Amino acid sequence: MTSFFSILRHPRFKKVVSILLLVYLCGAVLLYFYQEQLIFRARPLPSTYTFTDSLQPREMTVPINEQDTLHAVLYRPNQGAVKGTILYFHGNRQNISWYEKFVPYFTERGYEVLMPDYPGYGKSKGVITEEKLYDWATLVYQIARKRYAADSLIIYGKSLGTGIAAELAARRDCKQLILETPYYQFPAVLQRFLPIYPVSLLLRYQLPTYLHLPHVAAPVTLLHGTEDGIIAFSQSQKLAKLFKKEDRLLVIEGGSHNNLYDFSETTDWLTKTLQQ
Repeated sequence: MTSFFSILRHPRFKKVVSILLLVYLCGAVLLYFYQEQLIFRARPLPSTYTFTDSLQPREMTVPINEQDTLHAVLYRPNQGAVKGTILYFHGNRQNISWYEKFVPYFTERGYEVLMPDYPGYGKSKGVITEEKLYDWATLVYQIARKRYAADSLIIYGKSLGTGIAAELAARRDCKQLILETPYYQFPAVLQRFLPIYPVSLLLRYQLPTYLHLPHVAAPVTLLHGTEDGIIAFSQSQKLAKLFKKEDRLLVIEGGSHNNLYDFSETTDWLTKTLQQ
């Protein structure tokens, strides 16, 4: 015991502890002040960029103020009557151009897709805040409501977009809420990779899906793969405890974060859902 306390009092030990503490504090400071760069992996697009022509894109630009401009793209089915609109809130990386590869899954089943870019993403302008993410989602909903009744609107969130979609569906009527690879609350995503830090205290972005889900009147479906290396499958399992009777969790065995539509379980479910 004497030997142990002598080690604690040793100058070299104190120096090592001081260095480790300094490194830890520097990490916390970096996380706090550079969290936007860590979370939002946006890629701007030039105004001349054109989206995939075969998907029949129609661009929408909505000036909000001198600093902020919302840009969204509406994709329409190539043939047949349009059943309604999917409001698609994408993940934290890239921009609409990266996510439009998922559009045919919906348009081929009779739905048009209205997909906005967040501030600083693609052709959208502005600085992100959590409140602004919610406000822009409301604006996109209002645009869609001018075209269709609420019972023809499906609110869809993927990854980062699941918290935004859940908040919107808790306040606005829709036919259904679909959340692909959702989180219980956003800090839990980073906590998985930074277990030694109090992430929820350091982040300005909470996006608490668990608070909004109980207030969603529409049916809710969660899609999650068991091998998701970004947002743990356990996040959906926690959210499932908040379900209403008609809500469901579609478990994709072996599915990861970006390949759920490679599985027939997902596409079969989507076909059945969009036929209703």
